[in-house]
Amino acid sequence: MSSHLLERRIWPAKESLTTPGLLPHCRPLARNPGTPHGSSYWDQATRAVQLNPVEKHYLQLLGRPFIIAGDMRRTPLYSGLFLAAFAAARFVVFQADPLASLSTYSREESFKAGGLRSFEIVPLETVSETSANASIGDLNGDGHPDIALVKGRHWQVPSRIFFGDGKGHFTPGPALPSKATKSYSGSLADMTKSGHLDMVLSNDEPDPKSVLLNDGKGNFTIGGTYGDPKWSTRNAAVDDLNGDGYPDIAVANRGMTSYVCLNDGKLHFDCHPLKDSPSAATVAIADMSGDGANDVIYACRDSCQSLVYFNDGKGHLDRKVAWGPPKSSTRAMAVADFNGDGQLDIAACHEDMGCFVYLNDGKGNFGEGIRFDTPKAVPYSMIAADLNRDGRPEIVVGYVEAPGVVYFNDGTGRQYQPVPFGDGKGAVYGMAAGDLDGDGWTDIVVARSDASCFVMFNRPPKK
Repeated sequence: MSSHLLERRIWPAKESLTTPGLLPHCRPLARNPGTPHGSSYWDQATRAVQLNPVEKHYLQLLGRPFIIAGDMRRTPLYSGLFLAAFAAARFVVFQADPLASLSTYSREESFKAGGLRSFEIVPLETVSETSANASIGDLNGDGHPDIALVKGRHWQVPSRIFFGDGKGHFTPGPALPSKATKSYSGSLADMTKSGHLDMVLSNDEPDPKSVLLNDGKGNFTIGGTYGDPKWSTRNAAVDDLNGDGYPDIAVANRGMTSYVCLNDGKLHFDCHPLKDSPSAATVAIADMSGDGANDVIYACRDSCQSLVYFNDGKGHLDRKVAWGPPKSSTRAMAVADFNGDGQLDIAACHEDMGCFVYLNDGKGNFGEGIRFDTPKAVPYSMIAADLNRDGRPEIVVGYVEAPGVVYFNDGTGRQYQPVPFGDGKGAVYGMAAGDLDGDGWTDIVVARSDASCFVMFNRPPKK
């Protein structure tokens, strides 16, 4: 277990900074001298606290201005959001138990936790393009969550950013310098320790895989590239893999070998192939063994075995463990502690097989899976987020030409109650979660292909 100290500080909801599946009331601070870069938080008593791997992982989802992404330990990322689970960055990591200790709600609000919720759907834009994913983070430094809407897939389309006012209203931000690209995901992370969230785009061939640098006000420039433009890239997860404090990149390539690209802090990337990596459209970074080192999780896209690659702490990912069916086709995957035992589990929907939760035994081994649905529609994306504030993450799945579904967790991680959302148009290609209107409840951004994208505001259950 890592001995890193993180400081925690509770901020008012109106100053909250959120990322996929994050806690709405934690705000990133400048790091404490002597601690790993971007790894400290202060509570109101200004006391350092030691967090377990699950708590660290959850905090990393908070996306602070220094580093954090998919997993949140030494690097803040606003995954696709990632919360990332996605078809192009369709991954999400959610920490369950830390909720009680990392958030504060008024006594009046607290008793409302648990049970089902309803959702108010508000369009984010009016056009219907090939949108692939979304990420949430404070891009312009005003303390309010903003949205990165990633577009392209097989076609060259400009991605967009939207600035939030903290009350659920969004206005278009400046155009991105990447212009029209075949993008699948845009993970947000501080790639150079500048204190600003940059954007890592996973672009399909022949487009270069780009890193966009943020000036802190939401103006981006092309800072560098990683990998090979010829890669058939479908997703990229970002977090520190070798312990140097800089976010690295795990790349998911379809129909070819996938790679991890180590960042030297100056946007030079040393890319290494992962042996026997599956054809993949989804990848996640998280500490699956509880040893303090981030591991890499792949879902097989094309009838093969999904794998977890375990990290020795120095970025070497030689040991791997299989999870899920030996031959499955999977786009939708999320990583979270679904049963509250302090271990990160895996949820996935396999095409023509159903949706399952694979519980972690604490040593990075996963069981046969607990089926929670057998949908008729094709699952394209998944995130995990605590939508009813009971300390356990829900599973949110996006489908093709069918309504999406929020599966409310009964707290055991084994039984879920489905609540559909949306009009069933297009394909829900990616989602992100965070408190977008400052009410203390986690909302969801939905990126759709061939249908307009929208925000789902979390509301009390309908009577």
